Amino acid sequence: MTKPQTSPIQIIGILSGREIIGDALIKIPFLRALRTTWPDAQIHWVTTKGSTAYSGPLRETIKPLINEVHEVPDWLHSSSSAAPDFDLLIDTRGRWKMALAARMSLPHKLFIAPAARYLFSDRRPSLFSKRPSRLIQRLLQTVELASGFAPPVTGRLPAPADFMAKARHILPEGQIYVGFAPGAGNPIKKWPLDHFIKVAQLQARMNRFPVFILGPDEMGIYDELFRAVPEAIFPLQAHEAWGDDKICLEKTLALGHCLDIAVTNDSGTSHMLAAVDCPLVSLFGPTSASKLAPSVSLGAVLRAQDYGSNDMIAIPPEAVHEAVNKVLLLQKRM
Repeated sequence: MTKPQTSPIQIIGILSGREIIGDALIKIPFLRALRTTWPDAQIHWVTTKGSTAYSGPLRETIKPLINEVHEVPDWLHSSSSAAPDFDLLIDTRGRWKMALAARMSLPHKLFIAPAARYLFSDRRPSLFSKRPSRLIQRLLQTVELASGFAPPVTGRLPAPADFMAKARHILPEGQIYVGFAPGAGNPIKKWPLDHFIKVAQLQARMNRFPVFILGPDEMGIYDELFRAVPEAIFPLQAHEAWGDDKICLEKTLALGHCLDIAVTNDSGTSHMLAAVDCPLVSLFGPTSASKLAPSVSLGAVLRAQDYGSNDMIAIPPEAVHEAVNKVLLLQKRM
């Protein structure tokens, strides 16, 4: 079904399996790159295995980036004409049989698929080029192949105006706010709480405000943090300012716009903050930083392996404190 590309790209289809919220957040720089490269295109996100967070908790967030979400549409496995006539079709799933089936069955003018080293793709990188290790780099490579240039990914995902106003009320301009996100879905990915506390205390001594981003699963450490770092701000618990006690994605995105920097584990929160291009010091131990580190314009990645262990506890608080200071200094010079 491949046709010569003779017209601008106006309709884009992205094939994916499915996304839980963590997967979806990791892919947001890819969406930003698509939208920046083709600002007027209709972008269709198509899942082939199940639901996606882009039609659930991230639905409002990605409205500027995706025009339509199709969850396992009927036209995937039929010969009907119901499928959009894609100018560009990108298959992100990484399976050669799926890529071949999509190429043969879905209408398109340009087909890009990384599966089997781009075997079925209309365009491919040099045979001798190194395969990117990070998922987001592999996704961005597909945009580069389709467009002919490296896509910019430094744009900040906007937060809703009403949430931004409330976040700024909690974190007014004129101060330096250092965020700390001590949570993670898996305990082995968590840097020790006493290490977070020590860095927060060191930052407070430099007249910066520690800001702890605590979700529902972190409320058990609230009292300890409150006592240990009296200068700290807990913005997601400022229910009166928000007007409700719900903890939602939009609040974290808005807070990310207000933070000068944040220290995070390998977690969903780190990718929420990365979506708004908040400068980050990202901490990694048993998971792969080369594959999973968030994409931000300014930041640092500290790996436990650089300190002789796979365990998060190996990363010294002094190293994190120094990394925060260096990133803030770079930010000031920009």
